[in-house]
This record gives sequence, structure tokens and C-alpha cells, in this order.
Amino acid sequence: MKIKNKFFINNIEIKKRTCQITDRKFILDLLKKTLFPYVSKYYKPSVKLFDERFYQDYKERKILLRGTRRIGFFQIKKENQKLIINGLFVSPAYQSKGIGKYLMNYFEEITKQEKLKIIELQVWDNNPAKYFYKKCGYKVVSRKKHKYTMTKNIN
Repeated sequence: MKIKNKFFINNIEIKKRTCQITDRKFILDLLKKTLFPYVSKYYKPSVKLFDERFYQDYKERKILLRGTRRIGFFQIKKENQKLIINGLFVSPAYQSKGIGKYLMNYFEEITKQEKLKIIELQVWDNNPAKYFYKKCGYKVVSRKKHKYTMTKNIN
């Protein structure tokens, strides 16, 4: 999948690069701010589990940068004729600036280019991001414990 290396949103230049081991602390800190508050309602967030997953697949993540400042990351993959969004996290200071919306639209472009039909993601039931995804046209197709699986059909 070819993903643009830079884009502009409201005159803010955002660059993207492949995640490196040195991004571990940034990603963990961002997850502590944006995901752990929702997870902690049901489970004790585990840094050990984070580390296991991070070292297993960190090269699949893309870091978002404004200049040299890391402002977010995402991870997508193709699987069974679907584009799976394994994560999309933007630093709170950069939320509501159109970055997430831009990326969701861009993921749709990638889905079309790759001749896939569906984009799929999961979101915790208590995470307000589910409303953002609904606004982007995603529908809940299943629920397992505390997570919704949401999809969007792409023509």
C-alpha cells in the first residue's frame, strides 16, 4: 500500500514515517492519554502487554509529524479483502483539526486503489471516537465484550 509521505490540513504540514523502536515512549504516552482511560474501566492497562505488541509490529505503524514533533500514529493492514484500521491516535493538542478526518478519507482512497470493499476497525464501547467513526459513515456490525466492530462499505 502506497501512503503519501506528507499532506496539508488547514495549512498544517503533516509528514509520515515508519515507526522506529525509539518511538516506543511516544506511543505509550499517547495511548496513556487517549486509550488507557477507556480501557481502564474494564481492565488494568498493561505496559508489559503493550511492549509485547509494540516490539512485534512496530514497523507496521506510521508516525505522524508536524515538523519534527510527533503528533500521532496509525496502523492499517489488508486482510481478507478488507482494509483493517488497527489504530489511529492523534495527540489531544491536534485533535479536532481535521487530521483524523483526512486520514479516514485517505484510507478510503487506499481501499479503492487496492480494490478492497470494506474498511473495518474496532473501538471501545465507552470511547467517544465511536461517534467520530459514525460521522464518517461507519456502522456497528458486532459487539464483543467491551468493543464494537465497525465497518464501512466502499464502492
